[in-house]
Amino acid sequence: MIPTTMRKSGATGLVFLLSSAVLVFVTAADGYDPLYHDNLTEALHSMETDGDVILGFFRAGSYWRTDSLGHSELHDYQQGLSVVRLLFLGRYGLTNSHTVSLLVPAFLLLRGPGDSTGAGIVDPWISLDGWLTREPRVFARGAIRLPLKGALESGDYSESDRHLALDGAVTVVSPLSAGSGITVEGTAGLRYYTSAWDGLYETPRDSAETKPPLELRFTGFLVLPVNPELSLRVGGDFAGRGETQALINGDWTGQDNSAFSRKDLRTGFSLNNERLNLAVDVYYRFAGENDDKEWGLMVSGTGLNIKDLFSGSGGR
Repeated sequence: MIPTTMRKSGATGLVFLLSSAVLVFVTAADGYDPLYHDNLTEALHSMETDGDVILGFFRAGSYWRTDSLGHSELHDYQQGLSVVRLLFLGRYGLTNSHTVSLLVPAFLLLRGPGDSTGAGIVDPWISLDGWLTREPRVFARGAIRLPLKGALESGDYSESDRHLALDGAVTVVSPLSAGSGITVEGTAGLRYYTSAWDGLYETPRDSAETKPPLELRFTGFLVLPVNPELSLRVGGDFAGRGETQALINGDWTGQDNSAFSRKDLRTGFSLNNERLNLAVDVYYRFAGENDDKEWGLMVSGTGLNIKDLFSGSGGR
């Protein structure tokens, strides 16, 4: 599982290689952010319910890693990652202005370095969304992510995070210009992490109390209507934060070169009629820091919900 572009001679180089490979593989991040994949732009009606099972496939053949000089270098996997990702979504209208949501991500590793396989349920999100203003359309969200710490995962591959996270975001929907029919949808958010016991960045086999800094997230689209049922989306996702702190000998110290970022192009379409409310999104990561270079496809609104998976019946 050691990338060929990182081969070095000598025992020191071998130790660095092994620790780097373990770090990238074990702490591989989601190819999409479950909380920001489908930002609400309006609330459900009071006591109304909604649910979905969102299906996705992601592939990565390389990854970015920051070297000792602070440069983010792209390295190849000897054997790429192929992952099926699922997002179980349930929503309930508390009032006509507020919606509570439960988002439960899961994955199935199809292919990874070596003979690695695995599957699991990842840290769930609970969110509360509500109107700030209806004209212009401004929607706010507060959410909490509960860390399962890999308890429901099997194999070496993991998508869980040991840190409890709090996320606040605001979504704005506005016409691009009067009469054009094109709208702009943008969501900006901040994510706060609490401290937790976790592996150190440079030496993941060692652990300490760690705390990532405040993280900035943004998702934005141009939405172009083709006809009353079909619309196209073109935009992107961004996430970034500085170096993770670690409590070493009683002092909080930044772990060198542990900053994280990702920049994704994202495009897709929505088909909404009496029979179907289908949405397809394509992700392509064109830049990043300490993250996989991935592309992927997510499909939602197929009519599946959690109950259908166990009963074997489809449709809404």
